[in-house]
Amino acid sequence: MAQQIHINTASVFEEVQSAFLFTSDFYQIKHLGYHLTASRQCIKGYNESLCMVYVKRGNFLLDYFNRSYDMHSGFVLLDKPDYEYRIRPSDGACTIFNFTEDFYKQYAADNGLQNAFFFSDRNILSVMLRSNPVIDYLHYQIAHKVSGAGKLEMDSLVLDFFSQAAALITSAKHEETAVDISGVKKITAVEIARDYINENFAKDISLCQIAASCFISPFHFSRIFKKVTTFSPGRYLQDIRLKNAALLLKNTAMPVTDIAWASGFNSTAYFATSFRQQYKMNPVQYRKLN
Repeated sequence: MAQQIHINTASVFEEVQSAFLFTSDFYQIKHLGYHLTASRQCIKGYNESLCMVYVKRGNFLLDYFNRSYDMHSGFVLLDKPDYEYRIRPSDGACTIFNFTEDFYKQYAADNGLQNAFFFSDRNILSVMLRSNPVIDYLHYQIAHKVSGAGKLEMDSLVLDFFSQAAALITSAKHEETAVDISGVKKITAVEIARDYINENFAKDISLCQIAASCFISPFHFSRIFKKVTTFSPGRYLQDIRLKNAALLLKNTAMPVTDIAWASGFNSTAYFATSFRQQYKMNPVQYRKLN
């Protein structure tokens, strides 16, 4: 998506801000920000490659071939190549990952995804997936390292990011739709809370602190957060901490105790138990296998 965009920008402000952030051997990362009012025409574009869109702020209203999507932050869209699309009047921002054709074919073959409904059915050109804490965490890391990381580090993060989303395809329903969340303020509150958790997961943060970051009561926040993300704030935080620990085990020589503390756990015993429940092995075994 967003390989070609045809639009005349307004003189007062840009309706669309588009910029390539990173280019590697098998993908490109692009930022797309948009503010389109109902009085303006849709943006037309042509998708030349396998594309994954992560909605990070606001809404994303899209017509893609014979389907229409109404997505808010916390959703991922996976598109097949060689089809036209239109972005309808909406306001928000997303990160776009364009993958090469060779990567698309090789990944499906290597991971046995030829029979997964999205990859096997030529009539299915796109699929919308709900994000999860691990995907959100990986996107956050990619977004914050894109200006300074080397290709190897970014490639590992992007491949992990894509793999986590692709894993959802095998269990995704053919006609998944967005959750009915009324009110822009609710979605914005969850966006702020997700950023706060990703920035502070190594600290001993509380529900009240997270709720205060988005200026709503803890009880109200907890209900909204679970409705939008399908995860309780506690579960969301735990999954991010465990993913951070897994990356440190894989990519550093830090002692397990230090990794536990750096990931927000105040007990190595609790960390080991939680890690084993999530990854079906203890931290030492995970490090040896990775």
